[in-house]
Amino acid sequence: MAGINLIDKQPFYVQIRNHIKQKIESGEWKEGDIIPSEKELSEQFGVSRVTIRAAIQQLVKEQYLTRRAGYGTTVLKTQSSMSNFTLIQSFTNEMNEMGLPSKTMEATLKLIPADKILASIFKINEGDMLYNLQRIRGTVIPILYSDTYMIPVIELPNTKEFLFGSLYQYLSTKNVYFNMFEEYVSAVVAPKNIRNLLHIYDDTPQLKRKRYAYDSTNKLVEYTETYYNAAHYEYRTRLFYRRK
Repeated sequence: MAGINLIDKQPFYVQIRNHIKQKIESGEWKEGDIIPSEKELSEQFGVSRVTIRAAIQQLVKEQYLTRRAGYGTTVLKTQSSMSNFTLIQSFTNEMNEMGLPSKTMEATLKLIPADKILASIFKINEGDMLYNLQRIRGTVIPILYSDTYMIPVIELPNTKEFLFGSLYQYLSTKNVYFNMFEEYVSAVVAPKNIRNLLHIYDDTPQLKRKRYAYDSTNKLVEYTETYYNAAHYEYRTRLFYRRK
């Protein structure tokens, strides 16, 4: 590992985070690998263990690493097993990069029976139960409406913390990971009820994204339709090439 750059204006823990992240994205540290201990890293970088801990905690939040008491810190499955695929950013991260605050404005969660269309998408029987999470998110104005359907592989809590937090971050805490995503983006005229929710007052085409999330067995676990107010949103994605 490279050492700390004293000229760099970035805090030490950010520099260390970037070094560790590069190790993962380059494939040098692979899924399931146990990374060096805080003590070893503090000696390598010449900084305190508190600084190392701050860098690791940041990467845990970003779902690059996971910590297990008495076992160590390991490279998390969700990052390395998506080699050569789009690294899908959360809406919060996208807004942060644009320098804008973001929040979930409204959210509901319920169990519903799959209709004919959903049964076909998930390849399940009509009437099988699915979680349905609907959310409106934005800054000071609503920007997107998302309609998420998910196989009940775990129980989802109907709490404010969950409803207004990150779905993927919560799933990772329950050891639910995705191995592959498919996304389809198109320009469509949003249904009237969704236009009303997003304060859209004409028939201008809006951005629609369909996302399919698969587990390690290529089973579809989550399907989401999201409508964006195109006047206030620019779709962004970030690609990483990770050598095997």
